[in-house]
Amino acid sequence: MRLPNMPTGLIASALLIGWPGNGEALGGFVEEFTDKAEWISAVGRFTTIGFTGFPDGTFITDQYADLGVLFVGGNENIFLNDFAFPNDGAGLDDGGFTPIAVSFDTPQAWIAVDFPGLIQFELFSGGNLIYTSSEFGIGGVGKFAGLVSTELFDLAVMSDRSGVDVVIDDLHFGVPAPSVLALLALGGLYSARRRG
Repeated sequence: MRLPNMPTGLIASALLIGWPGNGEALGGFVEEFTDKAEWISAVGRFTTIGFTGFPDGTFITDQYADLGVLFVGGNENIFLNDFAFPNDGAGLDDGGFTPIAVSFDTPQAWIAVDFPGLIQFELFSGGNLIYTSSEFGIGGVGKFAGLVSTELFDLAVMSDRSGVDVVIDDLHFGVPAPSVLALLALGGLYSARRRG
């Protein structure tokens, strides 16, 4: 098993140093989505983890290593519930102790989740916090939150600042071809200049 790029203790402390999401990453631009169809249209190709095929309570660490994904928060476990997870009845729970943290072997440009409740993302590159999102959701099931970033990230931390367990139904992520990434960067620069 490959060790994550960031120590687990640093992942937990990262929640204390974030700043409010405003669309600006340190070296790029991040766009936030609450509409799944719009996010899919923006990203095109992506990979989905549905968390099916495991018994309730199974701790998830390197079971998705073949997809280049490690769960490094320290307490992520399978939660089976047809109501909370309408996509397939299976989801991931943080166990109420730590955020859900996902380390990627290959840096990514987009990430999204189907989720019940509330969720906030923090994106990291090389151990440095590059973006803190808005807090998505207001409770209830069937919510969607997605990000598209012009700056690639290798770690995503998902938390609920209200202190409730973080749970996700499905996780979606991906990285574009270099030509698409160049277009994303141009779009981010253009948007940042228009707002400035």
